Amino acid sequence: MQSLSAQQEQVKSINDLNLSYLLLAQSLIKEDKDAASFRLGLTEPLMNTLKSLSVSQLIKLASTNQLICQLRINSEAVIDFLTRDSRIDALQRVHTGIILSTDLLHTLTGSDISK
Repeated sequence: MQSLSAQQEQVKSINDLNLSYLLLAQSLIKEDKDAASFRLGLTEPLMNTLKSLSVSQLIKLASTNQLICQLRINSEAVIDFLTRDSRIDALQRVHTGIILSTDLLHTLTGSDISK
């Protein structure tokens, strides 16, 4: 079992990561909404909400013991495919982008259908 100080350090690290993610997300959204949607995998209403939050609201949202960002690669097979040795590293980055784009498209299409 972890010591109390180790647990507190983990929670602080999670808070820091959350705040960094939120600040980056907000910056990306303000700079280029379409690119932000692609990179973050967020819907337009959620991006509008994040864009409008003040720094104090971002800090409040970040202050939790849970990560607020989510790993978009949710399959062991995909992780294995994307991390295996490749003769062409640039092609590996393209494959990663295609997989994330396809997943985002399926997510957005599914949410549009349910409306």
